Amino acid sequence: MPRKFIKQKYFVPKEVRLSIALIILWSLLITAFFTYFAKELGDKIGHGVLLFVIVMVGYLIIIFVLTMLFSHRLLGPFQRLKTEIRLIVTGDYHKRLRLRKNDDIYISSFVSEVNNILEEFEKLQRNKKDMLKYMDSEFMGIISLIEEGEASKEKLRKKVLECHKKLKSLAEKDAK
Repeated sequence: MPRKFIKQKYFVPKEVRLSIALIILWSLLITAFFTYFAKELGDKIGHGVLLFVIVMVGYLIIIFVLTMLFSHRLLGPFQRLKTEIRLIVTGDYHKRLRLRKNDDIYISSFVSEVNNILEEFEKLQRNKKDMLKYMDSEFMGIISLIEEGEASKEKLRKKVLECHKKLKSLAEKDAK
């Protein structure tokens, strides 16, 4: 089994590890600060039901705020990216996905890969348009030869072979 496959299967990219490390670091710092605050508060008001309620409400607020912040930072950009992708699907092929300044760094590597795919897709669409234009003009030329009535079998064969050769070269250009 190749080493690269194992690495990709069991280890996550550096950007994801950094994002998760930042989430954990902020969570621990805020929780430690609140724990210190709760201890000091307990010394002042005494231990009892009131302190328990204050501590539980405090931890619930911390969990809620951290969840909202980190989910917005990690998942928020995807809603905007989905909107941009919908615009691309409708035919705006030159459009690329953009990131905001505070978007997560792992999302930036994802967006970079998607933009590479979009670039290739745009090239294919451009080549498809060129090929359709060429095919249209060539087939119109063949039709006009047929309608003239004086087109010999050899003339038609030559024209079709020229068209075939050009289409084949355009298709090979697309493959590169």
